[in-house]
Amino acid sequence: MTTLTTLSEAALTGASDAAGEPTWLRDRRLAAYKRTLDLAWPDSRVDEFWRSTPFAQRIDVERDIVTTGGSDSPASFTADLDLEVATARIVDGALVEVTVPSALVAQGVVVTDLSTAAAEHADLVEPALGSLTSSDTEGTGAGADRTITVNDAAWTAGVFIHVPAEVEVDAPIVMQIHAATGGAHLPRVLAVLGHHARASLYLEHTSEPDTDALVDEVVEVTAHDAAILDVVSFQRWGDHVDHLALQKVQAHRDSQVRHLSVTVGGRTVRLLPETDLVGPGAETRPLGLYFADDGQWFDLQPYVRHLAPRATSNVLFKGALQGRSRTVFRGNVFVHKDAVGTDTDENNRSLILTEGARADATPFLEIECSDIVAGHGSATGQIDALQLYYLTSRGITRDEALRLIVTGFFREVFADVDLPGVEDAAMSEIDARVAAADLASFQINDASLKDHHDE
Repeated sequence: MTTLTTLSEAALTGASDAAGEPTWLRDRRLAAYKRTLDLAWPDSRVDEFWRSTPFAQRIDVERDIVTTGGSDSPASFTADLDLEVATARIVDGALVEVTVPSALVAQGVVVTDLSTAAAEHADLVEPALGSLTSSDTEGTGAGADRTITVNDAAWTAGVFIHVPAEVEVDAPIVMQIHAATGGAHLPRVLAVLGHHARASLYLEHTSEPDTDALVDEVVEVTAHDAAILDVVSFQRWGDHVDHLALQKVQAHRDSQVRHLSVTVGGRTVRLLPETDLVGPGAETRPLGLYFADDGQWFDLQPYVRHLAPRATSNVLFKGALQGRSRTVFRGNVFVHKDAVGTDTDENNRSLILTEGARADATPFLEIECSDIVAGHGSATGQIDALQLYYLTSRGITRDEALRLIVTGFFREVFADVDLPGVEDAAMSEIDARVAAADLASFQINDASLKDHHDE
């Protein structure tokens, strides 16, 4: 069997030929493999982008790469919506099912296997695939990170999505990524939206309860001029899955991008939602919601690069922690010297529910241009005793009041999110975790109540 550390040119060539991939794709895989040989696995002692997560202690790369696919996976949370959705389903190392409504096919929307698309839609795939990962451009460490480069070389199950210019897709396009077999999983998603196109891409990540796996995922999306894009990523893994993900969008002139991540499952999750604002007037709204339980480690690193004038970004991540869990927020906004008129803000707020939980927050601003508006901030605290007092004084039980406070804490994330099924699915996950929690162990910040009584 081949592992992430025993990849070879022969293995990659054989797999590429067996999949019927065109020569240009095989050559690109081999070029990525050669870059991989020049890189070491991340070292948290010296790698700036890995400083917060101990790679060697939490990530096992000596796993067999899973190349075959199963058949079963949980039903999508969109199954009960009164919508015809396009669906691509990856189970283990294979794309096992693709369903595209006939109305979308008639409009020219493509949802298909990435290897197949490399041959049948080479004019779209060749310039886009790897364009956001293969070079170490300023402001990103993607090209110098072996966990990303190894996916460039050896990705197994891939999905390609194309929404042509002027086409608006009302229902979400859903990608289900399910791990049923232990080992290393290397899914890949590539999406291209034409100018003035609109689409919502949902990524659902699930696993069997006992599956012990490493999922090394790369998602690349290009949103051309005035396109409107929503990306929603649900991390609902079992307790034995480690997930490394780069989900990167290139936003062109006047395009609008929202990225929402909901992280509630997984043993270790390191998620990089990145946006490059390469066109004037582009906008991005990275949003995050996370709930960490005992033993979980979430490392969330939204990254926005302002490379063009008059672009806008607004980052908001909110999370709650209980048990001996750890979360890391490392938000970074880079403003190029030519990005005049930039307007940016980033915020992270964490709610510590029990003793033993730890939340670290480091919002960064890297600014090379003075003609901008920029702000950033973070806050970490406990449940406000004054809020609890007011709720219980109105006849609400203490336990119900705690549930209302925790679930209400997350509602701000959905203030401008009107995507079908998303808020209900996310809050259902939060409600389930709060319902299963030991509410008696929740820590309360009494300072506000004392100040209130002193008045």
